[in-house]
Amino acid sequence: MYLKSLTLKGFKSFASATTFAFEPGVTCVVGPNGSGKSNVVDALAWVMGEQGAKNLRGGKMEDVIFAGTSTRGPLGRAQVVLTIDNSDGALPIDYTEVTISRTLFRNGGSEYAINGEGCRLLDVQELLSDSGLGREMHVIVGQGQLDAVLRATPEDRRGFVEEAAGILKHRRRKEKTLRKLEAMQTNLTRLSDLAGELRRQLKPLGRQAEIAREAQTIAAVVRDARARLLADEVVALRESLTARSSTEAERKSERIVLQDRLDENKQREHRLEQAMVGDAVDDARRVVFGLESVHERLRSLSSLAQQRLQLLAQQADQPAVATTVSAGMVADARDEAERLRGDVSQAEAAVGAAGAELATARASLDALDVEIQAQSVLVSRHDLEATRLRGALETARSGLAAVRGEQLRQRAALQAAEARRDAGRAEYAELEQRSPRADVDGVDHAAVQAEAEERLTALTASVDELRDRLHAAERERDALAARRSALSLALDQNDATAALVAAGRPGIRGLVAEHVQVRPGYEAAVAAALGSVVDSVLADDVEAAVDAVAHATEAELGRVEVVVAEPVRPLSTLDVDLPTGAVAATAVVTAPPGVLGLLAATVVADDLVVARSAWQALAGHPVPVTVITRAGEVLTDYVLRGGSGAERSRLELVAERDAAADRLTGVATEIERLAPELAELRERLATTRTRAKEAAAAARDEEARVTSHGQQLGRLRARVEAAEAEVDRLSDALDASVEAVDAASRAVDAASAAHDEHLARPRPLLDASARDGLLAEVEAARAVETERRIALETVRERVRAEIARAEALQRQLDEQRAAAELQARRTVVRQRQMAATSSVLEALPPTLDAVARSVAEARAVLAEAEAARAEQNTELQALRRAERELRDRLATVTESVHGLEMEIYEQKLHLSGLLERAGSELGLVEDVLVAEYGPHVPVPSDDEVVARPSVDDEVDLVDVDAAGEEQTVGDVDAVGDVDAVGDVDAAGERAAPAADRAPHGAADLDDATLPGADAAPPRGVPFDRAAQQRRLAVAEKKLARLGRVNPLALEEFAALEQRHVFLTEQLTDLTGTRKDLLTIIDEIDDKMQTIFASAFADTQAAFDQVFPILFPGGSGSLHLTDPDDLLATGIEVTVKPAGKKIERLSLLSGGERSLAAVALLIAIFKARPSPFYIMDEVEAALDDANLGRLLTIFEDLRESSQLIVITHQKRTMEIADALYGVSMRQDGVSAVVGQRVVAERGTAAPAPAAS
Repeated sequence: MYLKSLTLKGFKSFASATTFAFEPGVTCVVGPNGSGKSNVVDALAWVMGEQGAKNLRGGKMEDVIFAGTSTRGPLGRAQVVLTIDNSDGALPIDYTEVTISRTLFRNGGSEYAINGEGCRLLDVQELLSDSGLGREMHVIVGQGQLDAVLRATPEDRRGFVEEAAGILKHRRRKEKTLRKLEAMQTNLTRLSDLAGELRRQLKPLGRQAEIAREAQTIAAVVRDARARLLADEVVALRESLTARSSTEAERKSERIVLQDRLDENKQREHRLEQAMVGDAVDDARRVVFGLESVHERLRSLSSLAQQRLQLLAQQADQPAVATTVSAGMVADARDEAERLRGDVSQAEAAVGAAGAELATARASLDALDVEIQAQSVLVSRHDLEATRLRGALETARSGLAAVRGEQLRQRAALQAAEARRDAGRAEYAELEQRSPRADVDGVDHAAVQAEAEERLTALTASVDELRDRLHAAERERDALAARRSALSLALDQNDATAALVAAGRPGIRGLVAEHVQVRPGYEAAVAAALGSVVDSVLADDVEAAVDAVAHATEAELGRVEVVVAEPVRPLSTLDVDLPTGAVAATAVVTAPPGVLGLLAATVVADDLVVARSAWQALAGHPVPVTVITRAGEVLTDYVLRGGSGAERSRLELVAERDAAADRLTGVATEIERLAPELAELRERLATTRTRAKEAAAAARDEEARVTSHGQQLGRLRARVEAAEAEVDRLSDALDASVEAVDAASRAVDAASAAHDEHLARPRPLLDASARDGLLAEVEAARAVETERRIALETVRERVRAEIARAEALQRQLDEQRAAAELQARRTVVRQRQMAATSSVLEALPPTLDAVARSVAEARAVLAEAEAARAEQNTELQALRRAERELRDRLATVTESVHGLEMEIYEQKLHLSGLLERAGSELGLVEDVLVAEYGPHVPVPSDDEVVARPSVDDEVDLVDVDAAGEEQTVGDVDAVGDVDAVGDVDAAGERAAPAADRAPHGAADLDDATLPGADAAPPRGVPFDRAAQQRRLAVAEKKLARLGRVNPLALEEFAALEQRHVFLTEQLTDLTGTRKDLLTIIDEIDDKMQTIFASAFADTQAAFDQVFPILFPGGSGSLHLTDPDDLLATGIEVTVKPAGKKIERLSLLSGGERSLAAVALLIAIFKARPSPFYIMDEVEAALDDANLGRLLTIFEDLRESSQLIVITHQKRTMEIADALYGVSMRQDGVSAVVGQRVVAERGTAAPAPAAS
């Protein structure tokens, strides 16, 4: 088995689909840092089920999806597909090639598939764990993991060995099973407590059930009295409602008449109000008001005109505008500004001359600075060259000393390697002469072990099969015993019949059901035919029956039914031909003659079709015949009774109890037979297991001797080969070091000559004395230029001020001229306004006189209109008085109607409450309540009330559907005395009493519902409300004396008892299951101890073989922290390099720590090989010598496993069978190129697929 290919799509830096085609042997993946090499290792771990984001070098699992770059957007999912060659069948799956894929979506969804079929993560982990590839991923050695291996606790190191040996999955399952057992123990405790609590509850609940039966009798009387009182109140309320409704109708008629008269009066008022709204009074008032307003405005206008004329006369006396600025003053200011502009030109010329002198001085200074800088550069170059040559000389001398030291070290190492080679060859030759089987006893231990294991497997299977059969029989026995007990309890009777049987009267045989045997399959039919007779008492003769009834009456046991076993009349039979599928009931029953006589006129048919044919065939028979199907449907001349939900009869329960008892006896016999057989098989199994262990130990000892000899030869061969390779390498290195010394000597001579030559050259001079004089000249020129610039700005400021003064004088002159023109225009306007005002004053007096005359005429017209308005107001007031009287009368009538309506509403509400009480408490509607319990109905005695069902019970008892079929249902809550009505079984359901069961219909129904029946005359006393109230009070007191009654006690008792039986069965099953699981766990522990002991021994031997190769001259070992406890012991590593006294692993160097971790991992790899291993830069911290030792180990591993190595080392690449180069493109996506190396390693060929 090996990895065949790996395809990445959208995983980390592999945005495009990239496929690696692997080959058996060593495959190296190379490339620069950051190119994505380690992403290949992460992809392998991820597709094999890694769930830790940190182990994949990420913060969360979504980080494995390509996140995008500046030129490429992010992807929505990551997918890795791994193809494994399974030609050797290492994986437990029937495929020669297995493909595992894992897909992760950015929304968090994840998918796994094996060969394209969706699966769970657990399926992938279970598949890989069988080949040594577990969740701990010890076959993947990532960056930094080597040091983590050494820092791991002893328990963590044990986990590496357990995973390689395939133990880890068993440990995980064991831990999961133990957690389930702990939870199961909690449930067992709770179940035991619950079963005990149920046992404590059964006894008081039984007493409650007895009280409930007594309460039912009293409740029937309470119900009847309450119904009659409610019916009386309903009838009284209905009569009162009829009378009040008649009065209400009269009041409503009177209210309508009054409302009509009121509406007519309102119309007359409305007409008068409309006439008053638009009359002449308002028009006259508006005219008077308008004329008076005009007269007042004219008088105001005259006063205003006089005031205006006085104001205009005052404005004509104001003085003219004064003048303060002349045109000459403006011209003088402008001339002064022109004169100052000439001074600005002279100052600008002086500034330009000073600037030219400053530029000349600055140019001279810059030229001198350039010359000084050139001389400084020459001096710096001379000094830097001298420093460089001196450093080169010192470097050459240091290099010469280093290569000379390396030459000496390599010469000493070569001598030591030659000594190790010679010693190894001698030891190898001596060990090769020895025989590994010198002390073998000649027995084929492997065959003996195989034969013992085969017998052990067969016996184990036999024990398991027999144990399963025994457990199944025990569970069936317990179930049958519980069922027999439950059926016996259900058959127990606590009524008058049971009391009569228990009395032991002479001639009483017992219950009828105990003396009746029915052919299997006919129980339901016979039970339906006998009805309540099944629960009756069986007496020898008529005298015994009479005595039994008399005893029941005297002892007040309740009502009983007695069947005479030996009647006086002979037994009659049906002498007719019955159709196929029909048989006489007496033919399928074995019972006393008295019971058979009850079945003499009964025929049993297979189904309704056959029953109908039999009924038609028996239509002319002189005696009415009842046909009953095997399912229990009853067909008579008048009634067909059937349907679903039928209650099982005592006869069926007795048959079922007897069958359970017979089966229980057979199962007990089977258990007594199986138990000794199982004990004998277990003894044989223990003996066989001991022999198998002894044979396995002998085979292991023999194999260990052979393996140890081979391993010793292998270790010595590896040591010799490693020493020879080291001698060759050191010889080549020594030759190369001689050449390196010569080259270093030549480099020292050349560097010394160059340094001496440079020192002989003269050093350049630097002169800067003339720069100070030139700098003083530049400063003087800059000061002259600054003074002249200040003078120029002063003259410019004076020019700007003079120009601003001239502009201000001009603006003031313009403002004075505009004021003079405005004053002239105002004088002309004022003269015109005075003329207009004078003309208005002359025209106002005649106009005022005309308006005053019009006001007087309008006031006269207004007086006439107001007189007419007074007459209309008098008439309107009379109409409004009449309206008030009508409104008062209407309000009185309306209030009376409302009062009647409220009284009617209250009585209806009271009636509704009564009807709701009747519906909720009694289950009766109004019609049924009044018809059955009204005051006109005679009141029956309490015994009759208790004996008959209520109206709602009748509806439940017989429900006639569209097909005319009747379904019988019991209602225990609505009846009274159970003894008078019927028996109550364990489920709390009521069976119809014998007296109520007629062969042609249900009991106590209205006879009018049966065809051809005559109405029975009413019985009882007339209704008296006071008597009924006393009757109700007495019954309620009796009911109160009983205390709190649980109406569901019967149902609860049966349900609780059934639950107790069920919990007892479950408790027994759980206890047995727990015991079996603990036995299996012990077997798993034994198996894990054996596997771990073998795996650790092999790992310890492999470590002893690998460590000397990686640490020549050093010592190291593996040992258990607690050898006495193989299930919990850890593994401790001891490493001591050659020449060092280091006890703590943390004091090792980086390379030594890497080698020690590699030694431990390689030992695990060799002890329990896996199909492949992945190494991610494990040799990064190793020098050349240690790298050579590690590659020797890799060469050994490649023979049995596939290696995938991420590396930067050239020597590691040289041993590879295939090379893959990974690089990072400019768009941030990893690109791959592959090359397969030919076996001769002289040429290379492209790898089959890498995209």
